[in-house]
Amino acid sequence: MFDERDLGRGLMSVASRGTLAKGAAALAILGLSSLLMLAPFGGANKSQAACLPGIPGQPGLPFQSGELRQTQIEFAKLIDQVAVARGLPGRATLIALMTGLVESNLQNLDYGDADSVGLFQQRPDAGWGSKEQITATPPIYAIEAFFGGKDAPDPPGLVDINGWPSMALGDAAQRVQVSAFPDRYATREREARQIASAAGIDLERRGNPYAGRDGLPPGASGGDGTPDDDNCDSGGGLESGQPVDGVWPEQAQSVTDPTGTGGLLTPRTAAWVGEARKNLGTLSMSCWDAHVWNPTSDHPRGKACDVMVGADARRSAPARARGDEIANWTVKTAGQTGVHYVIWYGKIWSARRGTWIPYNGGGVYSPTDATGGHFDHVHVSMW
Repeated sequence: MFDERDLGRGLMSVASRGTLAKGAAALAILGLSSLLMLAPFGGANKSQAACLPGIPGQPGLPFQSGELRQTQIEFAKLIDQVAVARGLPGRATLIALMTGLVESNLQNLDYGDADSVGLFQQRPDAGWGSKEQITATPPIYAIEAFFGGKDAPDPPGLVDINGWPSMALGDAAQRVQVSAFPDRYATREREARQIASAAGIDLERRGNPYAGRDGLPPGASGGDGTPDDDNCDSGGGLESGQPVDGVWPEQAQSVTDPTGTGGLLTPRTAAWVGEARKNLGTLSMSCWDAHVWNPTSDHPRGKACDVMVGADARRSAPARARGDEIANWTVKTAGQTGVHYVIWYGKIWSARRGTWIPYNGGGVYSPTDATGGHFDHVHVSMW
């Protein structure tokens, strides 16, 4: 665990605190004999791999196999068990796995840089608890401390970070760890997902992102499935595109809706439907609608379409991927098709702004509802 005082230090937690000569000696020992592994939660919390294949967090590290990988899987299961018991979403587990891989290669180490120890290299001197608490077997205390909350030590854990669900994964980890090497967490996401898959962990699991915390951040909801509990990093799989300039003359509704609603669309909207079908394949789509509950909507004006993704994307990875694909294509081609704005997965993109921001329902819809928050369909409005 690194804090602000470590910014001048150039060693990761798994590196020896000795000289380069000591590191060379350790490498020589590694070359002469294989390393003994301890059972995941047994023994005296000694290092289970005294020399790791490079500094944790560096891209390009080979995936582990054999006993070390099994150890990592067992610790991953334990981390997820704690997260599930607390009601945290799968995203919290993923961030914890990425952090553990960087800090200890997902092992319960009894050594580290300065006084750092344990799965997350938490520091007794920084208030995370005693060495005995942090390295306890199994390391429930350390995991609970990482997740944070009202019963955790003083340093803020994950649930204590306002807005962490919408942060990039590595940024959320860094907010907890305050590492001298903040960019390394993101490089371990792929391996963390591989370990989670091997452990049977559902990283798409919904939950309360602030479970165990006293109170919620301003504007946040503790219920599962809210936009604050999504799987997006500044839009997740969404691409912001860029602002789109241009003048799009007003058009009258003059084309029969090709989606079969019986209403009329503007030529621009009808042309978008044709392009979407040509580029995105079979689509479940509806455009014109009277929208008596919201007469100011673009639907009755023939300027909007809803593309269904088949399920609440908060509960379905295929639906999320399909929605992202539709939204990204729409944003990328907005300059040619005349798209005004797009709403998808609790976020809204506008051509003038060119970025995704949280969608609040516009005073008409509940942003936490599957339909109101646009988690089951992509809304596209035209100029």
